Amino acid sequence: MNSRLIRMAMMSVADTAVIPMQDYLDLGDEARINTPSTLGDNWKWRMKKDAATKELAKDILRLTKFYNRY
Repeated sequence: MNSRLIRMAMMSVADTAVIPMQDYLDLGDEARINTPSTLGDNWKWRMKKDAATKELAKDILRLTKFYNRY
């Protein structure tokens, strides 16, 4: 599902498309940055050092170039 939403955002006519790394990494609720109406545990997610692979970087670059978003 994430890949479809990422593609839809990239192909939109909007000037800017913001794709959270959690979506590229296909992570779930455990990687939420913010839970609305809560205090204390927001904005603590950090990407693990080895999470971004060369394959993922190539895929992001391919999408960025394909949809002319650079």
